[in-house]
Amino acid sequence: MLTQPLSGLALCRARVLVVEDEVFIRLDIADALRTSGLTVVEAASADDAATYVDAGEPLDALFTDVQLPGALNGLSLARRVLVRHPNVSIVVTSGNDMFRKEALGLGTFVPKPYEPLRIVRLINYLLDPTQA
Repeated sequence: MLTQPLSGLALCRARVLVVEDEVFIRLDIADALRTSGLTVVEAASADDAATYVDAGEPLDALFTDVQLPGALNGLSLARRVLVRHPNVSIVVTSGNDMFRKEALGLGTFVPKPYEPLRIVRLINYLLDPTQA
């Protein structure tokens, strides 16, 4: 979690990396986050997201599914993000509850299915708890 909350204009510029291989789910979440004023970067795999992270691009929050195509899964991506960006808020999602415990060691776990508005509220809260 961020050591100091973002607020006002800074919250509007907060950058969220959304990693989901199911295109319609990814588009729904990305659109909902953009509508709330956040900047969104999308990736269809943890491998693609890792390229973004490894490039040192700015990042305030990660929203990732666990089971993704490629060499990395969402949990390994979250660990990689925390190495480069230790203050990033992490939200992990899966339809399989067996990932809950490991995900909670990295951030917040949200089981699938979920409403996009729930994710928007959660990420905005993680970025700025004073806005709750």
